[in-house]
Amino acid sequence: MRLKTAVIVMSLSLVCSLSRVSFADTLTYQSSESAAPIGNYPWGADYVYPYYFTYTGEGGTNTLVPLACMNYERDIKWGEFWDVTPLLVSTVSPTDSIDNGAFTGAQVLEDAYLFNQYAAATGNDLLSSEIQYAIWSIMDPAINSSNSLFNGYGLFDSVSQGLAQTAINNAPYELSSYYGNDVAFVPINGSQSYGGEPQIFMTNPIPPAVAPEPTSLVLLGTGLFGAVAFMRRRHGKA
Repeated sequence: MRLKTAVIVMSLSLVCSLSRVSFADTLTYQSSESAAPIGNYPWGADYVYPYYFTYTGEGGTNTLVPLACMNYERDIKWGEFWDVTPLLVSTVSPTDSIDNGAFTGAQVLEDAYLFNQYAAATGNDLLSSEIQYAIWSIMDPAINSSNSLFNGYGLFDSVSQGLAQTAINNAPYELSSYYGNDVAFVPINGSQSYGGEPQIFMTNPIPPAVAPEPTSLVLLGTGLFGAVAFMRRRHGKA
């Protein structure tokens, strides 16, 4: 009886540890240091990558991370926070349903493809802006036509539309290694502090507390089975 009780207790410990792995993390919007570099025009400039957030992992550690905004229509406020589920892009299939069906896996892959173009745009603010608007047009395809007045201002213009089309053509055929450490933070609706729909964001590299150390889980599992075997042997001798 003692052996069975011990096994149950340790099994519950393992289950609790595994549940902590999938525990929701939190994003808190801190600041945006960039605005679309498109000169003066009557509609005002949109902030573009990077958006700075405090990422709070399950262990309570806070990390300031630069994120790319993936949806143009969802408004957020400075200081707003919500819970998220980190999604490793390398594990995404084009047919996946993301954010309760709001987006597809194909759209996430296409945005990740564009996100990886930021490295080549370092120091080129206009190109960075074009990449951001291309990312937005992937998640909100109707924007290209509904915002046709913006054409020529570096917004949803022919350049950003061309970048988006390149991503649509190429993203499904890239190896998973191309998306390496890309992670999308999928919002948990209803957890946001100001109401509305929380944004979906992306970053690379993965913040420290996103993924559990696989080694820790392996050691825990090994220890559990080792302890069970030891007690079974002692129980047999008794």
